[in-house]
Amino acid sequence: MIQLLFMLVVGEMALILTLMFKTPLRKLMILGLDQLKQGRRPLVVKSVGGTMLVVFISTLYVVMDIQKRSSDTGVVNPTDEVLKAQRLLEASLIGIKSI
Repeated sequence: MIQLLFMLVVGEMALILTLMFKTPLRKLMILGLDQLKQGRRPLVVKSVGGTMLVVFISTLYVVMDIQKRSSDTGVVNPTDEVLKAQRLLEASLIGIKSI
């Protein structure tokens, strides 16, 4: 899961860098983005956005469950701490800043 999110972030960075500098690749990227806004492609973009929203909500649910479990017992489990840290990293890559 984290590898997919890292690939998404790297792809966004490459797109931003391509659009920043005036090169022939920039014109190609702009044409591609224009095509993305037309036809059936917005449906694909919406479905990817919906999938990311579901993953985000699932990650938040798992983090809240781990937090509730540790507060109920009063003892911090090291395994839960590692799982919570990993889920928070995933959530931060998706877009949440803090919980």
